[in-house]
Amino acid sequence: MIDFGELSGLVGGDMSMDRLHCEWVLSVLRVLEPRCVIEIGCHMGVSTTAIVQAYDEGCVDELHLIDVNLCPSVRALARPRVTFHERPSVEALPEIRPGGDLVVVVDGDHSLSCVQQELPLVLEKMPMAIIAHDVTAEAAGYQQCDGARWLWEELQGRGWYCYVDCRRRPNAKTHRGLLVACRDFLGGVAVREAWANTCNL
Repeated sequence: MIDFGELSGLVGGDMSMDRLHCEWVLSVLRVLEPRCVIEIGCHMGVSTTAIVQAYDEGCVDELHLIDVNLCPSVRALARPRVTFHERPSVEALPEIRPGGDLVVVVDGDHSLSCVQQELPLVLEKMPMAIIAHDVTAEAAGYQQCDGARWLWEELQGRGWYCYVDCRRRPNAKTHRGLLVACRDFLGGVAVREAWANTCNL
């Protein structure tokens, strides 16, 4: 289980990922063991905490955190190979040179115009998996999330193996949806295994 510390009260808030989805992110990183993770959009650091736990466990070697406003709770997660990029994603992404297998977490500006600019920059890095939050948030009544939905549809159209949890649960906002998309079938098998592990927590 993830220890969110002082951020516990923010887990599952309007701008933060739910605990179940954070646990799924951690489980995915444990089974895929990417060399590098890029997170676009950190907010207060809830999902970032899950990624940093994977780093601390040795499942991730290098982490790049992108946000236009990196708050103190995110900067407090600093580690030797954690790099902060306090600028728009479309400016930061071209500067990042992953040293190996890559997973990208997309949870920043969910507008269609932004995500459509981000995706080519992400895909040119050949990530093994893309994780995206709020892919069904538009259907759940949240505004300006059309880019997150478009990302899911675009990756499916490109033949990625896409897995989404958007189930409505009591006292949770998991209905906003979390997508884990894998480039190949074996990655998809690993993601399903990660979900099964998460549900057994």
